[in-house]
Amino acid sequence: MKGLAGKVVAVTGGETGIGRAIVLRCAAEGALVTAAGIQTDQLDEVVALAEASPSPGRVIAVPTDVRERAQIDAMFAQTVAEFGRLDAAIANAATFNPATPLIDTDMADWHRIIAVNLTGAFETLQAAARILIDQGDGGSLLATTSSTVGRPSVGVLPYVASKGGLALMMRALAIELAPHHIRCNTIMPGLTRTPALDNYSQEYIDTAIAAAPMGALVEPDELAGLVAFAISDEAPHMTGTVLKIDAGRTSA
Repeated sequence: MKGLAGKVVAVTGGETGIGRAIVLRCAAEGALVTAAGIQTDQLDEVVALAEASPSPGRVIAVPTDVRERAQIDAMFAQTVAEFGRLDAAIANAATFNPATPLIDTDMADWHRIIAVNLTGAFETLQAAARILIDQGDGGSLLATTSSTVGRPSVGVLPYVASKGGLALMMRALAIELAPHHIRCNTIMPGLTRTPALDNYSQEYIDTAIAAAPMGALVEPDELAGLVAFAISDEAPHMTGTVLKIDAGRTSA
């Protein structure tokens, strides 16, 4: 893929699942990548995987909890100090709640999920936008939402609300930041084969798979390829776009 070599990319939630796949794909395309996340042992694994591969890019790990603004700012500061600039930021960090009816939903779960999935994404994108605007030569912001935005799932209301808010935020940012040539796009994955599936019962997973016309889980590498394209110079006028790989779930 052309247009990603030498780009500086920061990925939150970069230690596992979709985020890990994005980090490794961007590095494989020659990008200089910061993998940010809270699981330091898994961050180290990502760096080791990148170093063991023939990837022309490079990966550094920066422990970051997106619930803490100071840690977000420090992560971007370290990225710029290490690589000289920033070209793209991907707000991918997320958390989940076990399938629970509305009347039984614990407010602690609500606040925890909103803090990571929505507020944490907002602060990540805000911090990145300030850097990109100051640099003055454009860039790319991307957020990971969910197919539950297009077809809500029952029992995961805090998660659905957080991802729905993020999807609308990205549409608004695409308009606001267009004069700065900062592109803002969203990926909308269907149920994806990641460690996050451990949060749900097999019955819930089987039901979600059956709801997709293709009857399959999405693979993280599929999404990573789409993200790499979206933030690269191959898509210079793509903004405000929702990129879906969901096995047809939101089309049914």
